[in-house]
This record gives sequence, structure tokens and C-alpha cells, in this order.
Amino acid sequence: MAKYREIPCKYYIALGQCGKGREACHKNYCQHCDKYVPRAKVRCLNRKKESLRAVWKL
Repeated sequence: MAKYREIPCKYYIALGQCGKGREACHKNYCQHCDKYVPRAKVRCLNRKKESLRAVWKL
């Protein structure tokens, strides 16, 4: 069985409702939003995303 790895954003309320005033569709948009903050403790780290962030910060 596959793991559900998406972690909801702290500001995500419901479909189409975001606390930051954005178009909220967690499945597609929130994971790529620059204001994304995970709601809970991150269990599964996305290593590819972390390595790309480290490269772009340099």
C-alpha cells in the first residue's frame, strides 16, 4: 500500500480557502506555493526538494 506523503499547509482551510488569500487546492497548488508551511511535524522529507533548495540558496 502506498504512503500518503502530502502534508497540509498551516494556512490551508478547505478547497478554495487559504488563510493567505491564495487559490487553495492542496493537491496541486499548495505544495508549490512559496508561502507553504507544513501544519504538522514532517515525517517524510522530500530529499530532492531539499537538495534543490540548498543549491538555489547558494
